[in-house]
Amino acid sequence: MDEARRRRRNTVNALLEGYGSLSVPQLLMSTSPDFHHQVLPESLGMKPRDRDAFAQHAAGIFNVFEEFRMIPKSIADDGPGGMAVVHARMQGVLKGGAGEWINECVMMIQLSPDGTRVVKVTEFVDSAKALQMAREHAPQDFGCDDSKPDREKWRRKNGTRGPKSMTLLVGLGFAQIIVVIFLLYLAQGVLL
Repeated sequence: MDEARRRRRNTVNALLEGYGSLSVPQLLMSTSPDFHHQVLPESLGMKPRDRDAFAQHAAGIFNVFEEFRMIPKSIADDGPGGMAVVHARMQGVLKGGAGEWINECVMMIQLSPDGTRVVKVTEFVDSAKALQMAREHAPQDFGCDDSKPDREKWRRKNGTRGPKSMTLLVGLGFAQIIVVIFLLYLAQGVLL
């Protein structure tokens, strides 16, 4: 592995380890001052965040976990473009005896030209799990359309799952699978 690729890989690993540390300062260590983060699909209603907003969001999420790990299933590196794509399993233990949390995501990570900083993360998440997190565990300012201040009232009125929302979630799940397959197909030949 050449030095530039090793540097990019170390930066990606530092980001993943930052999530697992449950420490906002450690998570931010690999990010650039102009860092931006966006969670997709857009249907979740989570607005793009700058570095400060990302730090605040991460602090809220970290607060619901006793432990957490980002386990990469695959990492693709396009080299000259400074883009890495990570398919990761997110696994943790929720506080208060709420049990284990398992999820997955695909992160498109734009690195600085020298490969030492993360400039932008576009993260595709499991919509069903994001909505579940918003309803059951996340802080009020989670940012998902379902985490409005009146979410308890909505949950009592509509239940946590209805036929329309399940149809939507299944459709979004299939769309995410297609995106993952497409990204992995594009990454063939550039795997680290």
